[in-house]
Amino acid sequence: MSKTKEFNMLADKATKEAMDAIYNICDWTLTGDDADQLLGSTTDINEAHSYMMKLVISNLSQLIKEKNINNE
Repeated sequence: MSKTKEFNMLADKATKEAMDAIYNICDWTLTGDDADQLLGSTTDINEAHSYMMKLVISNLSQLIKEKNINNE
């Protein structure tokens, strides 16, 4: 097996673990008092959770891009 395929397999495993961690972090974040005030009467916590995950992943992606630009 090529090194690239091996790295891809490891990256797939790491991605799953990262998604699980982000899911749990977003879940925890949406249970705080600040989130309760922000969500107010929102009844669709799943929609809020999905939106939070997208924001976190987008922010992480941007941070990684900025770090790569600064390290070049």
